[in-house]
Amino acid sequence: MGFNKEEFFKQIKDVDLPQDQKDKYWQMLDEDFLATFRNVMKYSPLLTPASPYKRTYQERPFSDDKYNAWYVKTKIKHAASGPLLEKKVAVKDNITIADVPMQSGTKLLDGYRPQADATVISRLLAAGAEITGKAVSENLFVAGSSFSADTGLVQNPRLPGYSAGGSSSGSAALVAGGAVDFALGCDQTGSIRIPASWCGIYGFKPSRGVVPYTGIGSVDQLLDHVGPMSQTMDNIILAMDVLAGPDGLDSRQNEMQQTFAFAKNLSTNLRGKKIGVVRQGFGLPRSEEILDQTVRENIQAFEKLGVQVEEVSIPEFELGRTVVDTMNTLATYRQLIKSGGSSIGSGNYYPTDLSEALNEQLTLENYDKLPPIVQVILYSGMLADHDTIDYYGRAQNLLIGLKADFSAIMKKYDILAMPATPFTATKLPSLDGPLEGLVTGSMGMDANLGLFNALGYPAMSVPCKFTEYDKPIGMQLVGGFGADQTVIDFAKAYEEL
Repeated sequence: MGFNKEEFFKQIKDVDLPQDQKDKYWQMLDEDFLATFRNVMKYSPLLTPASPYKRTYQERPFSDDKYNAWYVKTKIKHAASGPLLEKKVAVKDNITIADVPMQSGTKLLDGYRPQADATVISRLLAAGAEITGKAVSENLFVAGSSFSADTGLVQNPRLPGYSAGGSSSGSAALVAGGAVDFALGCDQTGSIRIPASWCGIYGFKPSRGVVPYTGIGSVDQLLDHVGPMSQTMDNIILAMDVLAGPDGLDSRQNEMQQTFAFAKNLSTNLRGKKIGVVRQGFGLPRSEEILDQTVRENIQAFEKLGVQVEEVSIPEFELGRTVVDTMNTLATYRQLIKSGGSSIGSGNYYPTDLSEALNEQLTLENYDKLPPIVQVILYSGMLADHDTIDYYGRAQNLLIGLKADFSAIMKKYDILAMPATPFTATKLPSLDGPLEGLVTGSMGMDANLGLFNALGYPAMSVPCKFTEYDKPIGMQLVGGFGADQTVIDFAKAYEEL
């Protein structure tokens, strides 16, 4: 790290100043203005609390990795007792585990080992969980498919040869394949719920602020969420009771004032509750008719539990899709690509060893080493970022109105329901196939998902039980902000039908 005259002149080469003025500017910078940056290195050591839990790891390849879903396997000491004792857990490889390799799906991070545990890791270990390894993340946790990671295609255990979804692809595959009891995924515009839907498991994105995101690769504070994925609701509930609660380091949690005890407060008596079936979640350009029909039939099953089910039209949903796509694309470029994930003005603790590792490698010279879907999003964000129009600001302002609209709707319904993804798992492509296929194959599956990240609402993909279709189908259950218990209650009651 350091500042030098040659780099300064390189960066201002297109500024129309005479050389003697450039020399004077450098002198002033070197003698005064750059001192603050040099001083910050003296006064702000990395926050690296020592973990009491020793760990070792084993790197790829693995002879038993049937679905190509493990990035690294771990053996980590944990508490001798706790609610998660004997539970095997995997975590997505954008979640930091101290001294264990982390790639976030890109070989550009090869050799990086985080210096501290993410909060969720500390909580899992303190609860007795056996963290058996890190699951493959799609490249820079961007894609909704499972063919962008530099470690290769992740196979869908329920549908060999088909995508496991993304970007928490490895987490879903390890859960669906029975390798772990539950896994953690991360979700910006559907990265928990897409693979959960396609692999036929439960995937829960809590309300923003319920589970701390501290120590996890970030895209945008309004979109970032972390949550559990499992074949059973009991594991989802166990995990949430351990993970929920403030850590004092994540400003995303500032607006979440309530506390949760999911197992204690569980109630599967839904009589008198109300579901709104969102019309705009069906019949999309890529919707599969059989999927729409199956989801509708499974939502109707709640009537057996005394729930009132009715259709609701939310015309603002399409605007919400536009708002979220704009925010996500610009944030991916501005915050993740340009700043390594750390943000300005958020008040969060962020692992600077991660942002500095990303800053070192995510340079213009290395963009060609990223997969097509990442490059397309990157270039789109780059163009918008260099325009004079403040697209992100406009989208964020529109979100204010959307929050008010949806808050009014949630006063009428306990749950909103719709398909998690508009179409089922797609076939895995050849990586030397047409460029267009490698881009479009990672798009469109999040059409019903991302808005609930921006709103901060809890949302779960629940595998449809009542179906004879040979591919998994997920229905999405959404609650109002902070109504995580309601979503869990509905999903558990449905599981017991």
